[in-house]
Amino acid sequence: MKIAFLEDNPQQAELVIQWLEEAGFSVNHCTDGRSFLKAFKKDLFDMAILDWELPDQSGIDILRQLRVAQNQSLPVLFATQRDAEQDIVNALTNGADDYLVKPLRRAELLARIEAARRRAGIARDQDVFRIANIEIDANKREIRLDGEHVKVTPKDFGIALELAKHEGQVLSREYLLKKVWGVDADINTRTVDMHVSRVRRSLNITPDIGYRITTIFQHGYRLEKIA
Repeated sequence: MKIAFLEDNPQQAELVIQWLEEAGFSVNHCTDGRSFLKAFKKDLFDMAILDWELPDQSGIDILRQLRVAQNQSLPVLFATQRDAEQDIVNALTNGADDYLVKPLRRAELLARIEAARRRAGIARDQDVFRIANIEIDANKREIRLDGEHVKVTPKDFGIALELAKHEGQVLSREYLLKKVWGVDADINTRTVDMHVSRVRRSLNITPDIGYRITTIFQHGYRLEKIA
């Protein structure tokens, strides 16, 4: 599981990163809100841990922007010295999933992370992903529709796999470029749009099967189940 960690105190950050990495998590650490939000455009995270008081903006501001740019299911935990009841209420009201007051304790932090993972339904690593009547095999790099093999290009397979692996999450065009094409770019490209559109058609991902690929304006795409 990959965690985005926002903390401007070097000593605190070093300690928490050590705890998280020893527990088997991958950590991307940022010291200010701007670089933290920028990281979400280039990569995808399973969870976020936020400090409140930052050099450029507040943790609450970051939380609000995450909820707009990402999706409501991304688990977000606060880890801060602010312990007033109103601060806790403010964070939870604005979409935080949990709130920890410093000094942090290793066992409690890891337990809260695991609880947030379970509530969000974040799955462990797997090889086969199923979307209604579609089956995507990551190891064999095959896609089956109603049990029949569907021939797709390697890039289309990569797009479909990333969408399936991260169902319900917004995938930016920059993220897809990096994961599927191996390109680290700061610009959007119509190439990604073309391949996503082709995946929609070739796999028949429409509301009729209970799923859709939604275009998120100025951000990217999200595979979502229709309730």
